[in-house]
Formats: sequence, C-alpha cells, structure tokens
Amino acid sequence: MSLLEMDDLFGPPPIDVSDIPADVLNQFRRLTFQVIEAGYSKYSADAILHRIRWHMKIERGSRDFKCNDHWTSALSRWFIQENPEHIGFFELRVSQYEKVA
Repeated sequence: MSLLEMDDLFGPPPIDVSDIPADVLNQFRRLTFQVIEAGYSKYSADAILHRIRWHMKIERGSRDFKCNDHWTSALSRWFIQENPEHIGFFELRVSQYEKVA
C-alpha cells in the first residue's frame, strides 16, 4: 500500500513542526487566538509570524533570533490541525505534498 493510499485510511500525516522552536509555536497559538477574539474570521499567518519576529527582535532584544518565512505554511496547518473548529481562518495554498496526491 502506498503512502497516498494510507492517507485515505488514516488521514494526512501530522504537520511537522519539530524544527520550529516551542516558543514560536506558543506565540503563534496565543496571537492567533488573540486575533480570533478580536473578531476576525480570516487573517494572515504571515502577519502573525512577522509579529512574532518583531516581538523577539525588538521587544525582547533578541538579535540572534531566526525566524524562517517558510514556517508560515507549517504553522497555519499545525494550528488548524490542533484547532479544527477554525478551519478557514487561514488561507491554505496547495502544498507540494498535496500536489503529489
């Protein structure tokens, strides 16, 4: 059985956020809920990641903090996977994995 056929049985694989620092994950979750509580029904995951970058570099003064723009896709999918009641909050483009399927 191929991996794609297994997806039909078990759903998509979990989103891999293992290379994203736990602090970034926690801030992404906290800020996303803050935006939701402010009444937004859709928002930009990229904007939230930029806010995290500002917080770490400017507010915390952590000049060595690295924040990869490629995390946006994984973060938004991770958040939706953890909070399926908010499907549609982030616009999700087709991933390379989904193009193969």
